[in-house]
Amino acid sequence: MSDEFDVERLEISPLDEVDALELREFLVDSLDDFWGDTNLTRDHAPHWFRQFAASGLVARYKNKFVGYLLGAIPVDGPALIHLVAVHDNYRNNGIGRMLYEAFIKHARERGADIVQATALPENTGAISFHSSLGFESELVDDYGGPENARVLFTYRLAAH
Repeated sequence: MSDEFDVERLEISPLDEVDALELREFLVDSLDDFWGDTNLTRDHAPHWFRQFAASGLVARYKNKFVGYLLGAIPVDGPALIHLVAVHDNYRNNGIGRMLYEAFIKHARERGADIVQATALPENTGAISFHSSLGFESELVDDYGGPENARVLFTYRLAAH
């Protein structure tokens, strides 16, 4: 990014305000810019964009998609953050944090008591990020299936 980042020009809006499948196509074509060498095509299946349209978020900077959060806020049970990513050129500007804060606010308004997310145990960046936001973490064996441990992050809304 050549310009100095101006947070006042960042817009975070609900995913349902954009064409979710069009956004999905853009993101799949741009996965390297958001996820590097990690192949997450499967985690960007069309049904996720349909399921998370009501509570997912997109971040735009100067009308360009620079971040997104796919999450669900059910009537009962914890709110869940499925994926969050920020474009490589816009990292370290607080966009991920702002997406999380907006999702947590929405979850609170909809009556959720807990927000959860997961990460692979080796993803130290995700572990540090969630810890900095006040999430508790627990390593759960087989959470992602047999022999697929995940770190489960829990944010208790009553505590914050």
